[in-house]
Amino acid sequence: MVKVALLIGVSEYEPGLNPLPGAVKDVEAMQQVLLHPEMGGFTETDIMVLKNPQRQDMEEAIENLFAHRQKDDLLVLFFSGHGIKDDTGRLFLATRTTRKTPRGDLIRSSAVAASVVHESMSRSRSKRQVVILDSCFSGAFAEGLSAKDDGTVNIREQLGGEGRAVLTSSSSTQYSFEQQGSDLSIYTRYLIEGITTGAADLDEDGVVSIDELHDYASRKVREIQPTMRPEIYTSREGFKIRLTKVPQGDPKQKYRKEVARYSNRGDVSFVGRKILDALRSRLGLSEMEATTIEDEMLAVARQEFRQKLQQYEQDFTEALQQTVALSEDDLNALRQNLQQILGLRNEDTMPIEAQVKARIEAYKRHLQQYRQSLAKAMRQEYPLSQPTRHQLQQMQQEWRLKNEDLAAIENSLTADMEAYRQKLQQFEQAFIRAVQQEYPLSETNHNQLWQQQQLLGLKAEDIHPITARITTEREAYQQKLQQYEQVITQAIEHQYPFTEEIREELRRYQHVLEIRDEEVARIEEKVVQQRNTNQPQIQQSNTYEPSVAQSYSINIDADTFLEEVKADEFPTQFLSRRVTQVIPETKPVKTPKLPLYWIVPLIFVLAAGFLGLFVKQLRSPSGASPIFSNPLQTQNPTIEATPSPRSLANLSPGWVIKTNNDISLGNNQSLPRRTFLEVIEKKSNPNPASRSFLVSMRVCANKSTQTPANTNNPDVTTSVPPNSKLLPATVLLNSSQINRFGIVLQSDAPNPCRTVTQPPVTEPSDTSPT
Repeated sequence: MVKVALLIGVSEYEPGLNPLPGAVKDVEAMQQVLLHPEMGGFTETDIMVLKNPQRQDMEEAIENLFAHRQKDDLLVLFFSGHGIKDDTGRLFLATRTTRKTPRGDLIRSSAVAASVVHESMSRSRSKRQVVILDSCFSGAFAEGLSAKDDGTVNIREQLGGEGRAVLTSSSSTQYSFEQQGSDLSIYTRYLIEGITTGAADLDEDGVVSIDELHDYASRKVREIQPTMRPEIYTSREGFKIRLTKVPQGDPKQKYRKEVARYSNRGDVSFVGRKILDALRSRLGLSEMEATTIEDEMLAVARQEFRQKLQQYEQDFTEALQQTVALSEDDLNALRQNLQQILGLRNEDTMPIEAQVKARIEAYKRHLQQYRQSLAKAMRQEYPLSQPTRHQLQQMQQEWRLKNEDLAAIENSLTADMEAYRQKLQQFEQAFIRAVQQEYPLSETNHNQLWQQQQLLGLKAEDIHPITARITTEREAYQQKLQQYEQVITQAIEHQYPFTEEIREELRRYQHVLEIRDEEVARIEEKVVQQRNTNQPQIQQSNTYEPSVAQSYSINIDADTFLEEVKADEFPTQFLSRRVTQVIPETKPVKTPKLPLYWIVPLIFVLAAGFLGLFVKQLRSPSGASPIFSNPLQTQNPTIEATPSPRSLANLSPGWVIKTNNDISLGNNQSLPRRTFLEVIEKKSNPNPASRSFLVSMRVCANKSTQTPANTNNPDVTTSVPPNSKLLPATVLLNSSQINRFGIVLQSDAPNPCRTVTQPPVTEPSDTSPT
């Protein structure tokens, strides 16, 4: 009786088949076990090793193994490498030169058919034939694992027979795996471990039989890869063929065997620990020696267990990170499948799931915080500035946020921001149209704008700056319209239709104020209609009280004037580059039209006469007030210094306000247009929030308010409007009424609230004022 073995390992392949580095190492490990005198007991000459053989060499070696043998000879064929099936399901063992067609079909002549092995075994006289196939049936590899099986092969029909035993790493319909990063394949490693440690000697008779070796290796493989199902195929008493012996007399080897038996999932169970502690004491091993053996035996199992836990964590994390959240049923199905495939229990996976869920929730929370910060930044400034970008990058680094997640958030917010900005523009346009049609807005328009805001989904804090800006612009524009209306009103009172020179000045003023042409046309039409409406009253007043106005003009450079005078302070007396001062008289005087060269001497004559009257008035014992409010201004009609313009903001007692429209006083009384009021006192308003104030004023006697008190003496007048009841001597008006219906006369204009007697043209008069 002899023991003969053929060990074949193929690690290198032609393109199309993945290399298997562990195949050759499997052969070397098996050779050492069989050559060991206390285990395999094979002689070196009876073991033939083929590493990466060609097809012909491999077939000849197989044929020689089974040929010319005796009945009691033990023949062992070990193969580690790719197993490939053809389109009919027949098994082929790949060689180094095995190739596939471009379509992926096997070129049969480049591989060894399983039928060749079957025929050689059938012709042999040996009754103890053992075939061990650690073969891969597909060239596919998973991440971290190399797949070895891909088809259906009926191994019992092709390799079975009397007195034969066939061990396979997996069934014909399952995958066998090569552990990536390990020197040996999973199946061969546990075969070697069962023999060398004696752990495969289940009945402890000192011999490892084929069925014991299969049971041990199958159990250990399923602990690592539950989907792998090593199979054994025997005929008659083939499963009882004794392959190796258990080494005797080495206490460390005995302890190693027991550690392999009681270790599970990379650790020793509670019962196993008690047994190993008792065995260690009986074998006389020190605690350090036992620990070293345990660490050596459990190191690989622990590494594999950690890898399985990491694989479960990775798969479970990917499942929870799906865009569409998985249902609880889907999660349970995934959990069960992963546990079965990886050989894990609930107590192994539950802590992993808790950690994964907590980590994912924290990540989602950080993403939400980042989204809120980015949205806030984009509302404040868009596009984002570099400092803001830097702050967001710091948040990303602190929370370890992925670039692709942040890019998705920014793209989404950018699209939302653009859409929101368009809605804000729509609301802005609607608000502009509303204030252009009506200002201040009515309650109806307010409600319509509010409804549009709700419909567009706009926030109050976002539309407030828009409405405030447009309202401010509209109020400023309204003030410009009022200023222009005051100017054109005085211009029409002075002369209408306009000359081309005045029209050009109005156009330049319009350009300074930036008023639209249609607004100018509307204002002019309104003022002209008011003038035409009030013209009969003015003519009636002139019938009872004729008066004469004397004017003088000073030429001014228009361009220089426009540069020096601001648009909102445009003095109406400079409307047509002319300064006009009207001095009312008690007696009508017909003003002759004098040539231009007479005007300057005449001005000096008048100035001298007025100065004489002023001096005489000062010397008068009756202590009467001066004729003019500003005698220096009368003495020198040429403008040498421009006084500060008077306005409602700096209103003071003694100033005169002229009404440009009717003002209702209540009790069927109203101040008619062109009434002059002298300021007596400026009072505060009881309601400070209105930012207005009250003004007490005296109603002055003037053309508009004077009516003849004595028909025999037309020079005597009273302050009674021609078309209303007697007016009170004083009135109390709100500043908003004055701002709307009146203008403040400037300091260079004569005071119409004081009676002035016009001296003769030829020489100054010394009469006292009436």
